Amino acid sequence: MDDMIERLKQALDQLRLQGRTVDLFFRDDDVDDDEDSLRTLLDLFLLHEIPVNLQIIPGRLTGPAVALLSQYWNLRSDLFELNQHGWLHFNHEAEGRKCEFGPSRRFDQQLADIAGGKKVLEDAFGRAFTRVFTPPWNRCTTDTFRALDQLGFEALSKKRGADSVSGYSFREISVTLDLYQWKNEIRMKAPGDFINELLAQLREFDLIGVMLHHKVMNKAAFDFLAWMLGELRSYRSINFHTFQSLLKAV
Repeated sequence: MDDMIERLKQALDQLRLQGRTVDLFFRDDDVDDDEDSLRTLLDLFLLHEIPVNLQIIPGRLTGPAVALLSQYWNLRSDLFELNQHGWLHFNHEAEGRKCEFGPSRRFDQQLADIAGGKKVLEDAFGRAFTRVFTPPWNRCTTDTFRALDQLGFEALSKKRGADSVSGYSFREISVTLDLYQWKNEIRMKAPGDFINELLAQLREFDLIGVMLHHKVMNKAAFDFLAWMLGELRSYRSINFHTFQSLLKAV
């Protein structure tokens, strides 16, 4: 642990000495109900005064979740951004990788689902909802891009790939780093492995996006996140963002 702390401090000191700044955002997926794990996450970001982008599943959204998210947004609208995470988080693919907005869905089907989800969130949150779309499992198709374009979305956030999505009215702002390992079994990455990935991205990237899933996070995961937020918060070389602040910075 001491070695991990020292390596992170050295990397952040190096940024300062180089006069570099790195933009960083956190994205928490699968928000749909008032859960203890969600409350823990919200309180953690509130304590450290670091923003987090909350990806809400509109077709599963409960009344208690609306009340909870509205409470935190009204308290600190600069810290809690409310976005759209698909429609039902339902896999429509009979074969291959899971996908809600995949190749088996026609354009009109995708458009209807995204539009329906957008209306649910607009009705629930009003101006607190911002037009950023995250496809479940971080996968979608060009028909999804067309639907987002037609519906006036400002940004798409998925997992960063080799080629960025361009040529549409929205901007791609995708995650680059995940706290969890999902292949074969769902488990938190070893802290040292996660920090190694973060250090490599601090050297190479000007924008880093960290993906979280409060539903699977346990005490060890929250303790690690709390430690990391505290370390990063103490350095001016790291600029923390919502999607909206990133869009405004362009």
